[in-house]
Amino acid sequence: MSYRSGPGGDDQRPSDCPANGPLEPGRSVVEAVECNTARFVDLSGASGGVTPVHLVVSDAEAETTTLDRTQVLSLPELQNGLAYFGPEVDSVRVRTHPDRRVNVREHVAALEEQSETDSFEFGGRAFSLAVQLG
Repeated sequence: MSYRSGPGGDDQRPSDCPANGPLEPGRSVVEAVECNTARFVDLSGASGGVTPVHLVVSDAEAETTTLDRTQVLSLPELQNGLAYFGPEVDSVRVRTHPDRRVNVREHVAALEEQSETDSFEFGGRAFSLAVQLG
């Protein structure tokens, strides 16, 4: 799994991280590491020639819409992103298999359509969501 970090990040190596967010992780986590305030969670286990999809959960301070447990647990990428979105964590990149791209995008789009804001809240944490390829 590739880890993107800011300037000077070349000498920083990721280390294993605990799931200390507002809920337990799912069983599909292959690897979870952290670099400073960013965490990287791999659900795909795939490598080489496969363009993964990432769900990015980022810290937000804007007005939020509260998500319920069903909305969170119905998307494993979101469940695991929040499971690792613990104290002093600014972002979590959840890597998943490309076959999940449509499911992830549709779920995030549905949450955004139901919401009056661009930010969400669950378990006392405010966050925004983004879906990225690569």
